[in-house]
Amino acid sequence: MILSRKFGAAMIISGTCIGAGMLAIPATVASCGFLIGSILIVCIWALMTFTALVLAEVNLKMDDGANFVEMTSQTLGPIGVGIVWICYVLLLYSLVAAYTVGGGSLISTTLSNLGITLSEKTTGIIFILILGVFIYISTRIVDHINKIMFSGKLLAFLLLIAVLVPHISLDHLSYKIKNPNFIWAAFPILLTSFGFHHIIPTLRTYVGSNKRSLRQAIIIGSSIPLIVYLLWIFATLGSLPVATPTGILGKNSGEITSVIINHFSTSSSYISTISFLFGFFALATSFLGVALGLFDFNRSTYRISENIHKHKIIAFIITFLPAYIYAIAYPDGFKTALGYASIFIAILQVALPVMMLWVINYRKQKALVSTSTIAIFIIFIAILIIILQIMSSFDLLPTLN
Repeated sequence: MILSRKFGAAMIISGTCIGAGMLAIPATVASCGFLIGSILIVCIWALMTFTALVLAEVNLKMDDGANFVEMTSQTLGPIGVGIVWICYVLLLYSLVAAYTVGGGSLISTTLSNLGITLSEKTTGIIFILILGVFIYISTRIVDHINKIMFSGKLLAFLLLIAVLVPHISLDHLSYKIKNPNFIWAAFPILLTSFGFHHIIPTLRTYVGSNKRSLRQAIIIGSSIPLIVYLLWIFATLGSLPVATPTGILGKNSGEITSVIINHFSTSSSYISTISFLFGFFALATSFLGVALGLFDFNRSTYRISENIHKHKIIAFIITFLPAYIYAIAYPDGFKTALGYASIFIAILQVALPVMMLWVINYRKQKALVSTSTIAIFIIFIAILIIILQIMSSFDLLPTLN
């Protein structure tokens, strides 16, 4: 029973991580090359796994069922709770905006190759309406649709890797970094691909507050995305050129499946088809999960009835209009929106866990020196990532595109 729940918890973590964020990874690390890119991914995995273990430690010191807000309230007080709420809302809006841009870009690229021209402004609203209708109807519908799409995502990913491997070139994989400063722009985006900390309180309850099982689930669950991401950049960086019109950095949005569709549209149309399916399922599953959370949050915050259609339409508009406005203003802003999300992830999932543990140990006068040293180091990394993203937003960091 314990083994089964531990495995289940690990799979939940993996499923939470592996989604639309991975579509930005190849373009994020392309400027660095495969080797350096792999090292960066491992570093971010180590950081996020460590802070997840810290958060689990904090949660285990509290009553079973304590969520992120309650944990923050008991350790960092009202100010900490306020920061969590603000960052949480902005994180959800950033992710919904990113997935809307990515979905619109993917649909636009696919239709273009079929001879149908639609602007990404139009395809963005199509993407929202196709998936938003399920959120509008009910959570149960989202659950059923998400299960189907998750299965499709897994199958399409395995097929895509299989068809890309024969096209891998050692010349592409051996691309050498020309400017070491390229690596700084990669850190913030990679952070979003390992964000699963918000489900740790739920998993603690799921494994019956078993500390060993929870820690093992976190390590195993986060290691699976690590392996998947390394395989992903091996296949994409190895089969696609970097700085060409149809290469990885040829499309400014950074959404890799659109690049694959364009690159193989004439030579291997079946690869383009599989790429579209994987990209759509990855974006759709992530979009449904995040947008459902934001929709329910807005309904609860503004006390909107879930049984009156007029009221639900208001919640729908509040949820999706900001994302659509962003998609119109920044049609190539998929990677940029994920970058904004990394700021809030750095606060919520990197800095706050170590701060909460430090407060707990300070109150108990336990391991203050070691906890303080670790907390200072991790908070420094979080601040560095935020600064790097801000610099990237103002084009102060070098990239090939």
